[in-house]
Amino acid sequence: MPTIIFGGAFDPPHNEHVKALECAVRTFGAERAVILPTFLPPHKSEGFLDFDTRAELARIAFADAGAEVVVDKTEKERGRDNYACLLLAGMKKKYGDIVYLIGGDSLRDLGTWRSPEKILAECPVAVAPREGCGDAAAQRAEVLKRYGGEIALLDFMGGAASSGRVKAQLLIGAECRDIPKGVAEYIRQHGLFRDYEEWVARLKGMETEELFAHSAAAVMRAVDLNSRHNLKLNFRKVFEAALLHDNAKQRPSLDGLDVPADSVGTPVLHQFLGAEKARRDFGVTDEDILGAIRYHTTAKPGMTALEKLIYTADSTSYDREYDPIPELRAATDADFEQGFREVLAFTYRKLKRKGGAVYSLTEEAVKYYLPELYAELG
Repeated sequence: MPTIIFGGAFDPPHNEHVKALECAVRTFGAERAVILPTFLPPHKSEGFLDFDTRAELARIAFADAGAEVVVDKTEKERGRDNYACLLLAGMKKKYGDIVYLIGGDSLRDLGTWRSPEKILAECPVAVAPREGCGDAAAQRAEVLKRYGGEIALLDFMGGAASSGRVKAQLLIGAECRDIPKGVAEYIRQHGLFRDYEEWVARLKGMETEELFAHSAAAVMRAVDLNSRHNLKLNFRKVFEAALLHDNAKQRPSLDGLDVPADSVGTPVLHQFLGAEKARRDFGVTDEDILGAIRYHTTAKPGMTALEKLIYTADSTSYDREYDPIPELRAATDADFEQGFREVLAFTYRKLKRKGGAVYSLTEEAVKYYLPELYAELG
């Protein structure tokens, strides 16, 4: 019987990880599963918990996966160059016949990994398909055509849970049902994911319950879009920008802060003021984060990926259910760039129907991203 090799950041491990491993164990009749926590993930921009904590959480999470579970610390021992194409030969030598388990997102992105042909030449690969990651069967066919090897699609479909989503829920103090009970208890006992406790408490004092609920919904939406579309944006930047994007919406006093004169007294003031108050009141100095807050209502020409993300997440956040937001949400789920443009187009048309002046940055953004629409309505 083969040994299942399951690598990942597990930052933290969640229920979909557990279900995927259980399915692989059943499918291959495996009596052993090796969990291989990443040390410094080469394809991710940052970690959150330290290696030993993630390894312990993995041990707890996968304890009842239906096979003997070994948490292997090879990556920490190697320290660097921990690419799958380099690790699997050692795993095979150590554990005998192996099957490498990956998620649907990894299948989708396999072409961006180092030497995927070496991975597929080393051992069979099992894929646990996942919602929002495209057509796994078509992706499998394309990968096999390009690289050869053996890929099995498990009879499995992972849900919306992701480590990013779990982190966001824990950090904003929301209920999280996506992690095993033992993992949740370890997190509680060791005070993990309390990094933004002070920020959240302060923000709740600045915003009504309804507005804070929107801020939390925008956080979840931004984190989900970042994961779904593999934008590879730094988690902390996404989280902080989304959490604070409306921090000045109910605090309109200028306090001598530098904002554009033509924004004063308009509905867009809070974005400019929000950036300045995020700097003053929350100590944010990262210009990427401040820019995402500063333009989340108007948009602007030449936006960064983070600015587009926060603009889109705000407009399609999970607390907004009025028409046509569900349709716009579906559009941004399907294609991030096209969805962003559809959100911008909807906003511009709505402003034009209302009459009156449209703020200059929005006009410029529409002219930049949607020249045909601007020619029609501008």
